[in-house]
Amino acid sequence: MDKFLINCCFAFFLLYSLLLVHGIELSCNQTPYPHLCKHYIDTSHTTNKISTTLDASSSFNSFHDMALKVTMDQAINYHKLFSTMELNNFKDTRAKLAWEDCVELYEDTINQLNRSMISNNINDKLTWQSASIANHQTCQNGFIDFNLSSHLNYFPPMLTNFSKLLSNSLFISNTIALASSSSPLSSSESSTKQVGGRKLLSSHDGFPNWVSSSDRRLLQATRVAPLKADIVVAQDGSGNYKTISEGVAAASKLSGKGRIVVHVKAGIYKENVDIKKTVKKLMIIGDGIDATIVTANRNAQDGFTTFRTATFGKFRIIIPIYITNLCVIFLL
Repeated sequence: MDKFLINCCFAFFLLYSLLLVHGIELSCNQTPYPHLCKHYIDTSHTTNKISTTLDASSSFNSFHDMALKVTMDQAINYHKLFSTMELNNFKDTRAKLAWEDCVELYEDTINQLNRSMISNNINDKLTWQSASIANHQTCQNGFIDFNLSSHLNYFPPMLTNFSKLLSNSLFISNTIALASSSSPLSSSESSTKQVGGRKLLSSHDGFPNWVSSSDRRLLQATRVAPLKADIVVAQDGSGNYKTISEGVAAASKLSGKGRIVVHVKAGIYKENVDIKKTVKKLMIIGDGIDATIVTANRNAQDGFTTFRTATFGKFRIIIPIYITNLCVIFLL
């Protein structure tokens, strides 16, 4: 067991014992930003008339839930402030594009934190919280890419606090994950395997816990025979559409059909595909990573933020396609 893991285990048990004996204040002292932890959690529980001292039956997980709750509340507040900022501050077209990215990214952060709050698996919580931190940095990078860092001064002051709250929440989740060989928050049977330094959560059938039973059956079916596609994309005109973007746009009109399957036939597709949030359930299937290839070359010099240079801006389930310049937000 390496030194980092030992320290995390110690931090977990220290946090746990302090919480039971001394309450929230001393537990917050162990987080990266204790002042913010105490301020927001104490304020939240004063508002809700909840004692800041927990008894032994509450467990450390209650403290973890409190931290997530206040982070979620601040994410909602920040998104509202950001959405109503004076656009006069962003007269430059590139600055406005970066601002629009931020509004979308923080909306997505709310979704990810909500997923983290309702998830029963600590590894899933870590995934969604890590994505939230990535969104925060991506928002700022949009301005930095265009050499417009000065525009960050127009951001609400609470931006810095929010990033620190995210760090606190992730720290608490990480100590729970590293301090136990099996998730204390998970009621389902699962296993983890180490791949490239990352822990990947999987159930007995090889799929992550967040993959629904119906989607598992679809994915398993692709191993046996090609799925019947709702929409076929083919450059030679043998399908319903010639571009993936057209196929995805058509898929958005097929709501209520369960998982929508789009088959993209072999070929090199030079396009940026942005899957709107209105497309809730989508599976895109290619003819193999060496046959169906999607590539694009957007960059900051051409007037695109890093967030908009992604070949696939957002995707639901994609197999097996080779995608270059891939930067995604995974939403089911």
